[in-house]
Amino acid sequence: MGKKGKYIVFVLIILFVCYFGFYFMEYHISNDQISIQSSLKDWLNRVPRKVDLNPDIIEVVQLDDTTSYIALYQLYDGTFGQAHLIKGFNGKYKIQHSSHGGSITGVSYQVTETNKGKYMVVFGGNSNLKINHVTAKSIHEDYEFKTDVSKDPYFVKYDKLPEDLKQPFPAELTFFDKNNKTLFY
Repeated sequence: MGKKGKYIVFVLIILFVCYFGFYFMEYHISNDQISIQSSLKDWLNRVPRKVDLNPDIIEVVQLDDTTSYIALYQLYDGTFGQAHLIKGFNGKYKIQHSSHGGSITGVSYQVTETNKGKYMVVFGGNSNLKINHVTAKSIHEDYEFKTDVSKDPYFVKYDKLPEDLKQPFPAELTFFDKNNKTLFY
């Protein structure tokens, strides 16, 4: 191998090391509640605020057999949020995005893109267990997801969206009691 060949191999090795160094820095969150909570706190407070947001992780749910996980959390003011975590080949996670607040019911939804398609994710709280089930109905298309939350004070429920569905967002959430009567908040 000539001088030029050795130079090319050297450059390729440097690029390989840099790529994996960056990858391991990006996917650095361990698979435990303390690590996820600490990383999420850093993520939420990356922009200076008057009050630091300190999320309390309630549960982490994998979306079927995808690399995507949803972490349900609650903030000091009682609002709920979700963080979309992606698991890397090193077994660690990165935060893809998160959202919180905005719903007076404590229940919200998100359309989440995974490595195996899109999912409708409904999440939040039902501490008084008044909500028996929730439906999320797409405003623009013929899609409805109904899920039982009658025994769940906190929940992350999901449904894989049909591949031919083009615009699942926005959706209308409707809450029902055990008698199938609509609850109004």
